[in-house]
Amino acid sequence: MPDKIPPVDPDLSQRDPTRDKRREELEFELLEAEAKLKQLAHREIGQRYVIKWVAVVSGVLVIIGMACALTHLVHKVFWGPFVFASPAFTVAMIVAPIASITTITVALFVGAFRRFEDKDLESFGNGVNAGASVFRGG
Repeated sequence: MPDKIPPVDPDLSQRDPTRDKRREELEFELLEAEAKLKQLAHREIGQRYVIKWVAVVSGVLVIIGMACALTHLVHKVFWGPFVFASPAFTVAMIVAPIASITTITVALFVGAFRRFEDKDLESFGNGVNAGASVFRGG
Protein backbone atom coordinates (compact mmCIF):
# COMPACT_ATOMS: atom_id res chain seq x y z
CA MET A 1 0.00 0.00 0.00
CA PRO A 2 1.50 3.39 -0.99
CA ASP A 3 2.15 5.97 1.73
CA LYS A 4 2.25 8.99 -0.58
CA ILE A 5 -1.14 10.69 -1.07
CA PRO A 6 -1.39 12.87 -4.18
CA PRO A 7 -2.58 16.49 -3.63
CA VAL A 8 -6.19 17.06 -4.57
CA ASP A 9 -5.70 20.71 -5.48
CA PRO A 10 -3.12 21.35 -8.20
CA ASP A 11 -2.37 24.73 -6.64
CA LEU A 12 -0.98 22.96 -3.58
CA SER A 13 1.91 21.62 -5.55
CA GLN A 14 4.97 23.85 -5.40
CA ARG A 15 5.79 23.50 -9.09
CA ASP A 16 4.50 26.95 -10.15
CA PRO A 17 5.14 29.65 -7.50
CA THR A 18 3.55 32.46 -9.58
CA ARG A 19 0.23 30.64 -9.74
CA ASP A 20 0.28 30.09 -5.98
CA LYS A 21 1.04 33.78 -5.40
CA ARG A 22 -1.88 34.87 -7.61
CA ARG A 23 -4.20 32.60 -5.67
CA GLU A 24 -3.02 34.05 -2.37
CA GLU A 25 -3.60 37.59 -3.69
CA LEU A 26 -7.13 36.69 -4.80
CA GLU A 27 -7.90 35.11 -1.45
CA PHE A 28 -6.56 38.20 0.32
CA GLU A 29 -8.74 40.49 -1.83
CA LEU A 30 -11.74 38.26 -1.12
CA LEU A 31 -11.10 38.48 2.62
CA GLU A 32 -10.77 42.27 2.37
CA ALA A 33 -14.08 42.47 0.48
CA GLU A 34 -15.81 40.31 3.08
CA ALA A 35 -14.43 42.50 5.87
CA LYS A 36 -15.69 45.66 4.13
CA LEU A 37 -19.10 44.04 3.60
CA LYS A 38 -19.29 43.12 7.28
CA GLN A 39 -18.28 46.64 8.26
CA LEU A 40 -20.97 48.13 6.00
CA ALA A 41 -23.58 45.78 7.46
CA HIS A 42 -22.66 46.94 10.98
CA ARG A 43 -22.88 50.60 9.90
CA GLU A 44 -26.31 49.99 8.36
CA ILE A 45 -27.57 48.45 11.60
CA GLY A 46 -26.20 51.42 13.53
CA GLN A 47 -27.88 53.88 11.17
CA ARG A 48 -31.22 52.09 11.53
CA TYR A 49 -30.88 52.27 15.29
CA VAL A 50 -30.15 56.02 15.17
CA ILE A 51 -33.04 56.68 12.79
CA LYS A 52 -35.45 54.84 15.08
CA TRP A 53 -34.33 56.90 18.05
CA VAL A 54 -34.65 60.13 16.05
CA ALA A 55 -38.20 59.12 15.11
CA VAL A 56 -39.10 58.34 18.72
CA VAL A 57 -37.64 61.61 20.02
CA SER A 58 -39.35 63.57 17.22
CA GLY A 59 -42.66 61.90 17.99
CA VAL A 60 -42.36 62.74 21.67
CA LEU A 61 -41.45 66.35 20.86
CA VAL A 62 -44.47 66.64 18.56
CA ILE A 63 -46.75 65.27 21.25
CA ILE A 64 -45.36 67.66 23.87
CA GLY A 65 -45.46 70.66 21.51
CA MET A 66 -49.02 70.05 20.40
CA ALA A 67 -50.13 69.41 23.98
CA CYS A 68 -48.60 72.75 24.99
CA ALA A 69 -50.33 74.48 22.07
CA LEU A 70 -53.63 72.86 23.01
CA THR A 71 -53.23 73.91 26.65
CA HIS A 72 -52.36 77.47 25.66
CA LEU A 73 -55.31 77.77 23.29
CA VAL A 74 -57.75 76.30 25.77
CA HIS A 75 -56.66 78.74 28.49
CA LYS A 76 -56.94 81.68 26.08
CA VAL A 77 -60.46 80.79 24.89
CA PHE A 78 -62.03 79.15 27.92
CA TRP A 79 -61.99 81.21 31.07
CA GLY A 80 -63.90 79.48 33.81
CA PRO A 81 -67.48 78.98 32.67
CA PHE A 82 -67.11 81.62 29.93
CA VAL A 83 -66.24 80.77 26.31
CA PHE A 84 -64.81 83.62 24.24
CA ALA A 85 -65.07 81.98 20.81
CA SER A 86 -67.60 80.39 18.50
CA PRO A 87 -68.46 76.71 19.01
CA ALA A 88 -66.91 75.72 15.65
CA PHE A 89 -63.63 77.39 16.61
CA THR A 90 -63.53 75.72 20.01
CA VAL A 91 -64.09 72.27 18.50
CA ALA A 92 -61.50 72.87 15.76
CA MET A 93 -59.07 74.22 18.33
CA ILE A 94 -59.23 70.98 20.29
CA VAL A 95 -59.45 68.56 17.37
CA ALA A 96 -56.62 70.07 15.28
CA PRO A 97 -53.74 69.48 17.74
CA ILE A 98 -55.02 66.00 18.57
CA ALA A 99 -55.25 65.10 14.86
CA SER A 100 -51.80 66.60 14.31
CA ILE A 101 -50.30 64.61 17.17
CA THR A 102 -51.82 61.40 15.88
CA THR A 103 -50.94 61.74 12.19
CA ILE A 104 -47.39 63.00 12.62
CA THR A 105 -46.54 60.44 15.27
CA VAL A 106 -48.02 57.53 13.33
CA ALA A 107 -46.22 58.63 10.14
CA LEU A 108 -42.88 58.91 11.97
CA PHE A 109 -43.24 55.52 13.63
CA VAL A 110 -44.37 53.76 10.45
CA GLY A 111 -41.50 55.28 8.52
CA ALA A 112 -38.90 54.39 11.12
CA PHE A 113 -39.99 50.94 12.21
CA ARG A 114 -41.72 49.45 9.17
CA ARG A 115 -40.51 51.63 6.28
CA PHE A 116 -42.85 53.19 3.80
CA GLU A 117 -43.96 51.20 0.77
CA ASP A 118 -45.67 52.19 -2.47
CA LYS A 119 -49.01 50.80 -1.30
CA ASP A 120 -48.89 53.14 1.71
CA LEU A 121 -49.23 56.17 -0.56
CA GLU A 122 -52.31 54.67 -2.18
CA SER A 123 -53.96 53.84 1.16
CA PHE A 124 -53.07 57.31 2.46
CA GLY A 125 -54.72 58.90 -0.58
CA ASN A 126 -57.85 56.79 -0.09
CA GLY A 127 -58.00 57.81 3.57
CA VAL A 128 -57.65 61.49 2.72
CA ASN A 129 -60.43 61.24 0.11
CA ALA A 130 -62.72 59.45 2.57
CA GLY A 131 -62.02 62.04 5.27
CA ALA A 132 -62.67 64.91 2.86
CA SER A 133 -65.95 63.41 1.74
CA VAL A 134 -67.06 63.00 5.37
CA PHE A 135 -66.33 66.65 6.11
CA ARG A 136 -68.08 67.78 2.91
CA GLY A 137 -71.14 65.78 3.92
CA GLY A 138 -71.06 63.49 0.91
